[in-house]
Amino acid sequence: MYEGLNSAEPNLLRLDDLTLEKHAAAYPEEMREPFMWLGWYLREECGRDLEVLTTRLRDNGIENDKTTWSRIMRGRWKQDATGAELPSPILAVPKFLRAVKCLRDEQRIREMAGKVPFIMTPTAQSIMDFIDIRRAPERVNRFGIVEGWTGTQKTATYREYCRQHNHGLCVWLEAPENGSIKEFLMWLGSKYGGAHSDGYERLRRRVIASVKSRNTIIIDNAQTMYDERRGQNQPAFNFLRRLQDERGCTIILSITHDAGEKMRDAMLQGYLEQFEGRAGGRRNFHLVPKYPTQEDILAIAEAFGLKDAKQHLDYLEKIAREPGRVRILFEDLQTAKVQAQAEKKGLTIEHVKQARDEE
Repeated sequence: MYEGLNSAEPNLLRLDDLTLEKHAAAYPEEMREPFMWLGWYLREECGRDLEVLTTRLRDNGIENDKTTWSRIMRGRWKQDATGAELPSPILAVPKFLRAVKCLRDEQRIREMAGKVPFIMTPTAQSIMDFIDIRRAPERVNRFGIVEGWTGTQKTATYREYCRQHNHGLCVWLEAPENGSIKEFLMWLGSKYGGAHSDGYERLRRRVIASVKSRNTIIIDNAQTMYDERRGQNQPAFNFLRRLQDERGCTIILSITHDAGEKMRDAMLQGYLEQFEGRAGGRRNFHLVPKYPTQEDILAIAEAFGLKDAKQHLDYLEKIAREPGRVRILFEDLQTAKVQAQAEKKGLTIEHVKQARDEE
């Protein structure tokens, strides 16, 4: 049913998820997840260039040459060029695991360079707990709907959740703002190794073939895929329903509060009622607080190292209730932190007020 996805020339290094999973299955269990991550890293971060990969490893003290990594990525960790089994692998498992760990650690540092580190607030934790519940293998309803206002930590939480739960098994993407099913499949298919230039049917087959019951797909701003003019014909939602029915995966739809009102109307009209049922009914939607809670604010302020943060909660809460919500709080704290560091002092509320041009 899904043949033709790997029709490239035999000597081409294939890094799509289907090929990586095939190779991983033949490797020792402790290598499988790190191998899948390395395939993604080579595909997404190194532009499929083994020279880039070996250079980055060399910078971390890993001296194996490009041929070694090429053979590993082709599924020949313990095979010669003819496919015959070797008496011992070309790279010992502990050395392979150490190499991948070095790259993962470096990747994490690179991602956070110049950025505010992710802060696990109670609200963020509640979103992650909700996704965990939906992902449970024994769960009957594996659709989940998260509803909240813009600026309430949703997107940052989804991205961190995917980082923590391995590339490929859990992916996050923004829904296309124009509701195009082709564009949606283009972005979703690329998460599993497809190319943006692939045709619609090829993308569709790749997604269906790649996704399994252990996979989770988080779709941010999912409301943009709903087109009122189409009535009962909603291609993107139809595809998601079929994908979940056939593959048993977990699908999290994240919507804004304003859009939630419109989508609830659509549910009453009948079409999206099926999604309401698959999500366990409206009482099982996860509603994110309109504004950051005091517990969230305290966690954020303390993560920045704000002195006497508890004593200034009322002031910080006013900031977090401005348009932009938690984003404004992060912006002001980050600006204040930079100023405090320039003065070689600890962060105080005076620095925050200075960053806001307040007395």
